[in-house]
Amino acid sequence: MSEAPQHSEETHAERRQSRRRIAGFVGVFVTTMLILLTAYRYAIPTPANDWYLFHVARDTSWVLSKIGYKSELEKRSLRELGPQRVRATLAAWHAGRDTATPEEIAAAPNAPLSAWERWDYRSSDNRRTRAASATSPQGSSIIGPQVSFVLFPGISSEIDNLQEQCDAITDDPSLDAGEKDRQKTPLQARIVELRKVQQAIHKGERPASDEQTRSFSFIVVSECGAIEVMAIFLAAVLAFPAPWWKRLVGIVGGLPLMYLVNVFRLSVLGVIGALDQDGKWFKFAHEYVWQAVYIVFVVAVWLAWVEYIVRRKAEE
Repeated sequence: MSEAPQHSEETHAERRQSRRRIAGFVGVFVTTMLILLTAYRYAIPTPANDWYLFHVARDTSWVLSKIGYKSELEKRSLRELGPQRVRATLAAWHAGRDTATPEEIAAAPNAPLSAWERWDYRSSDNRRTRAASATSPQGSSIIGPQVSFVLFPGISSEIDNLQEQCDAITDDPSLDAGEKDRQKTPLQARIVELRKVQQAIHKGERPASDEQTRSFSFIVVSECGAIEVMAIFLAAVLAFPAPWWKRLVGIVGGLPLMYLVNVFRLSVLGVIGALDQDGKWFKFAHEYVWQAVYIVFVVAVWLAWVEYIVRRKAEE
């Protein structure tokens, strides 16, 4: 009979301690998440975010190229500017100057631009334009690296692909005029043949299915980078009462996993977009299905970390 009050006091003490742990976890979690999201909000218009989004788009494009006919990153060529002007201008911008000198342009390499150089130029030009315009609100323009995915090619896709090959040969400074003509002749002949097939389809002499292309182009904007999801996971790991080395294990193992799942998500959405020409199912998958799947995934990874890293090691 005399032990009951003591047992009751211990129970109340345990409850108070449990409530304090929960309150501490929630407080640290919310504070950390707000700090991370606020920091990323200010990091969006920076070269670091441009670099990150490019790699997300590059990895997604690589996965899609293994699934479908082809996938290209930053298809826009900037041919009207020329590789030398683009490279010299980028170097001037990175050095803090507005323009490149004629000597710098002439000395710049004339090889075809890489996908990164095309995206670096577009993103840098966009930031400079928005910074110079006081009337342009932050975030008024949607910009990100573009992924052009072809799941099933039609005649139009094949023509575009052949034309791009011709353009690449034309822009190759290592080839003389005779070699360029020699390489482009069979490509141009094939383009003429395909255009005749197109005319036959339009006249009803061939099935329209020969012309149909299943393709989808999308822009990887900041919201596609899954930074918000990673911030939630990171905040949950940091807030949980565990030794720092265990938190480090959760971060090192969890964040790359979040990144890979996001690349998989974008790849699946690219395939859905190519198949769903009306966009109805793509919108549903993008705005509802994958949002729910990602939340469940984050919770599952965090719980797995708690169960198999934090608690199991503690029991041992």
